[in-house]
Amino acid sequence: MVNTGEVSVWTILRRNIAPLYLPAGAVTLGGGILLPVVPLYLAEEGISLSMIGVIIAATGIGAALIGIPASAYAERFGNDRLMFTAMGAVAASALLFGFTDAVILLLLLRILWGFGFGGLSQSRQLFIARTIAAPVRGRINSFMGGTHRFAFVIGPLMGGAIADRWGFRAAFTTSAVVIVMGLVGAALLGGREAPADSQRHPRVRVGPALRRHRRLLLRVGLGPMLIMAARQGRYVVIPLIGDQLELSASAIGSLVAVGTAADFILFPVAGYVMDRFGRLHAMVPAFSLMSIGLVLLGFADSTGAVVVATIVIGMGNGLSAGTILTLGTDLAPADAQGPFLAGFSLMGNAGFFVGPAVVGWSAGAIGLDASAFALAALLAVGVMWVALVVGETGAAAGQGRGRKRTTAR
Repeated sequence: MVNTGEVSVWTILRRNIAPLYLPAGAVTLGGGILLPVVPLYLAEEGISLSMIGVIIAATGIGAALIGIPASAYAERFGNDRLMFTAMGAVAASALLFGFTDAVILLLLLRILWGFGFGGLSQSRQLFIARTIAAPVRGRINSFMGGTHRFAFVIGPLMGGAIADRWGFRAAFTTSAVVIVMGLVGAALLGGREAPADSQRHPRVRVGPALRRHRRLLLRVGLGPMLIMAARQGRYVVIPLIGDQLELSASAIGSLVAVGTAADFILFPVAGYVMDRFGRLHAMVPAFSLMSIGLVLLGFADSTGAVVVATIVIGMGNGLSAGTILTLGTDLAPADAQGPFLAGFSLMGNAGFFVGPAVVGWSAGAIGLDASAFALAALLAVGVMWVALVVGETGAAAGQGRGRKRTTAR
């Protein structure tokens, strides 16, 4: 058992079930249920491939736009209120999405989902920056990534099966119920920031803090944006390729879950490697493997080939669990943690728009296979940017020579 000071890593993990893993897991499970459902629902409504990409990408617009307002909201009303408000917004978006086929409303609801998802991510990342010491941050963040991955293993299976048996509307309703249950559970089980943690960090004016650290944000934000674009884009291209192969909704859900299962198995490795050897030792091999999987997906012409590609993509993504979260919290300046993380999230969450938009555009203009190659290229450029421009940010290998922006607490 590894110890940090007087408290073991496992003790820290248990303490953070209610404030970190329960709300994140509920929202991710709700989103996982809808992963195979949203593209198929939109296709059944007669919406074109390019417009499907735009509607799904609208989540990224919301997540990117909400970063700075969410930071200001948290500074004024508290980080806890931001978390609960964000979860309510995601639940409302999930429920209402299945009750309309109007393109403008679908776009607005996906933006609302992005607002909620981005706000929740912002609140939990700030919580980690404030309360988790740097020497164990990689493992805490990798378990956050593992929570997401577990939800994405069972979520698509649930969503595909529910849609096949009871219809799309039932899947959207189930997603909303799961998120509300997570919200209630976090409220009842102690999922709140300790008063001492919130009082130790005085309110920060968001605008001046962002201007003060704008150069750092611009330098470190591009790579994560491209990486997130590829990560999000795969959730669009895999179901559409499955649909092109004439698979059912449940089969497509199984296809997504297979890749995520490989992803889930490997997530603890990412945290150990980050804390023991350095952040880049996890990021570079992981995202390189994921890029190879996307290339294989572009060449896939059978169900078996798609399964192999999704497993390779899942393995790469599993080995990267928590890396972007850790990068942001490592770099956050002590005098502006909330605003910096908001700006960092804004740039990263822009990838939620870029990825599906690239899939939609390339699929409509060139072909669905080309969209997988485009995502692979985005990912390759993103990981090279992180390795060559950002560099190591503060794991054991970087202490004394890395750029430590936070101190262990």
